[in-house]
Amino acid sequence: MAEMRKRTSMSVLEMGRMLGLGKTESYWLIKKNYFKTILVGNTMRVMIDSFEEWYANQFKYQKVDGTPPGEELKKTTYSMEELGQRLGLKEATAYELVAKGHFDVVDVLGKRRVTKESFERWYASQTDYRTVEDQELDADIMASTYGLPEMARMLGVHRQTIYYIVANEDFELIKVGRYKRATKESFEKWYHNQTRYQLAEDRQERLTIKSQAPKQNFREKF
Repeated sequence: MAEMRKRTSMSVLEMGRMLGLGKTESYWLIKKNYFKTILVGNTMRVMIDSFEEWYANQFKYQKVDGTPPGEELKKTTYSMEELGQRLGLKEATAYELVAKGHFDVVDVLGKRRVTKESFERWYASQTDYRTVEDQELDADIMASTYGLPEMARMLGVHRQTIYYIVANEDFELIKVGRYKRATKESFEKWYHNQTRYQLAEDRQERLTIKSQAPKQNFREKF
């Protein structure tokens, strides 16, 4: 028995049915020159290999059989949502980074995507942003330091006040991502060598002691 030859083309309507499209939209895709076509007699046919290549590099259309689109594109690019997830940021913040021109961007059927190569190049050139994976590696540093807003809450002072204190006192500061953090050791050393500021727990303890102190009674003498 002769070996069956593998099909290399399909009709336009067959292609449309694969994508759940009607005749008009199927021919609209043909008009956009997304894939190669040939004429067999008077009938237009779509080259299957070029269709599959197009399908693997776009996300707008999906086959009715559930085969996921964009498999090749996922290997080389991030969507805005994926970029945000990579850095633990909101999607809107990811758009802001893209708008600043940090990455190479490709437009895929109206959707902007960032090339992974440009992301890695940018990431290696800066220290303000950390990937979710690197943030997990920072866990030990986070546990041994205080953030400046956290210190302000602990002392019951305005955030600008803590910035002033840190700028004028001998704190050991470590930058984690975009933010500076003070080591707990340097905070404790500073705290015990000053009397102006009190931790909320210390203030409460002193108030409790004061309220429980016996009151001295004085009698008027006539």
